[in-house]
Amino acid sequence: MHNFDFLGALSLIGAIAVAIILIFQRLRIPPVIGLIFTGIILGPSGIGVVYDKELISVLAELGVVLLLFTIGLEFSLDDLKRLKRIVLVGGIVQILVTGLAISCLSFWFMLMIGRAITVSAAVFLGFAFSVSSTAICLKILSDRDELTLPHGRIALGILIFQDIAVVPLMIGIDLLNPQAAIPFGMLFKKISLIILFSAGIFFSFRFLMPKLVRVIASLHAREVLVIGGLVICFGAAYLTSLAGLSLALGSFIAGMVIASTDESHQISVSIDPFREAFTSIFFISVGLLLDVSVINLPLFVAIALVVLLVKGILVAGVSLFLGNSPRVSMMAGMALAQIGEFSFVLAETALKNHVIDHELFQSMLAIIVVTMIVTPAMISLAPKFADQVAPALGFIPLVSKENPSHGVRPPDSTIICAGEIHASIVGFGVNGQNVAAVLHATNISYSILEIDRETVKNMRKKGEPIYYGDCTDKKALLRAGVDHARAVVIGVSDAAAVRKSIAVIREINQKAYIIVRARTLDDVAALYRAGADVVVTEKFETSIQIFSLLLNHFTVAPELILEQQEIIRRECEKIFSGSMPVPAVK
Repeated sequence: MHNFDFLGALSLIGAIAVAIILIFQRLRIPPVIGLIFTGIILGPSGIGVVYDKELISVLAELGVVLLLFTIGLEFSLDDLKRLKRIVLVGGIVQILVTGLAISCLSFWFMLMIGRAITVSAAVFLGFAFSVSSTAICLKILSDRDELTLPHGRIALGILIFQDIAVVPLMIGIDLLNPQAAIPFGMLFKKISLIILFSAGIFFSFRFLMPKLVRVIASLHAREVLVIGGLVICFGAAYLTSLAGLSLALGSFIAGMVIASTDESHQISVSIDPFREAFTSIFFISVGLLLDVSVINLPLFVAIALVVLLVKGILVAGVSLFLGNSPRVSMMAGMALAQIGEFSFVLAETALKNHVIDHELFQSMLAIIVVTMIVTPAMISLAPKFADQVAPALGFIPLVSKENPSHGVRPPDSTIICAGEIHASIVGFGVNGQNVAAVLHATNISYSILEIDRETVKNMRKKGEPIYYGDCTDKKALLRAGVDHARAVVIGVSDAAAVRKSIAVIREINQKAYIIVRARTLDDVAALYRAGADVVVTEKFETSIQIFSLLLNHFTVAPELILEQQEIIRRECEKIFSGSMPVPAVK
């Protein structure tokens, strides 16, 4: 008879996880922390009732693969091209600077506590700790709708490079092995084969996968769509693993390649339940790995906090080097400060190659897990922390300072009054571009503030009066002329940044009529409290557009449709701003 003991373990894990998450939700603690805490309770550091760690590890790996596949579905190859500077420059600099800095600190610290390690071991520790957690970072940023924000794009770009860096890091461990000497010719041949194989796989994905997706979708069978989506995801991951690359990188590339197809949304929806289930097991597996005595735990926690601090500062420095604002750089640093799940694999490989001993291996695992556990809280606190600390870092010179002499308004605009800008647009996404187009067409002057350097560069070539800067930075807002604008339109997606921006705008221009875009109704009250005159909610306005089209289809009089629109908007404003002071327009 078959042995199904693992079902009991999975059932116990699921039951405990649900109970803990329910408790944590009442305490307003993110579910991810509840899942990690479940693993700690059931693992060797807790009651120790889960023994089949190999099965849990396999299921957890599948969760990471599915997570990266669905995230890839939200990006296209064009999106990746826009990240190329972050991937190629930011990724390389981050790995090298972090690796070397932590290597030196590790060697010095171990020497100071009387447990000296070899230079090879110190170098390994530095580069193993330079890798961040793709699964945790992207999961939390995705849940918070922050992947498309500037700090989210920085995190994604650096994480992509870190996954690509898997191969040289693994080869590097072979070179650090004191008992083995690899000839240069053999090393060159190995690297060349990996590069050629990887290029072949990528171009195969590029040309074959979109066709395969269309064939699967054309069958119009949900079962085939689910199985086909899983086959594409796991098949791509397996092929990249043959080249020595990570499973997660393969699934991400596969998702990104088919993101441009019309069927990508269907595939994403069909495999979402599998992704959520297996990703949850991954977070539980992180807690199961923690196996330390209470006596050593304070030391490991202290070391983990130092690693988080050093790595966070270095990543923020790399972001500043790329020309991002202090606020965005700090948020990116806090998101990538932890040590990644791939470091577990590196540690096991280093142990087998005699680069580190078993004691150092166990210490590494404990430090890695501690950094992962605190990551959800760090990402949640990052916006508030950056808002408080970033102003104090204004002395740091950003790359490519703005040219103050750059024109403010199109040459054919109507000048309302000398030295006055009629409108300022903060954030030049789709909404900002539409507003600018209408203002230009109606001969109304405007200026633009945008944080994406590539967008600023491209729009300046087209003659737009655009400035680079963070919407929370007073100097950037002044440079864009917001202090004497009659109206300000804020089209930024980061709710925390928008609230901070409104406060700064009110400080420098109390008369400005501020119109803000909000993603959800949950943000409306806070934006009104911050000082916005009008808050336009995406989902709310969509519902108004839908019922307006429906009434129009039923040949309802246009006057009545407009009346119903005003009634709905008035009721919404009463709910969110009726009892709150809204700044008057003077």
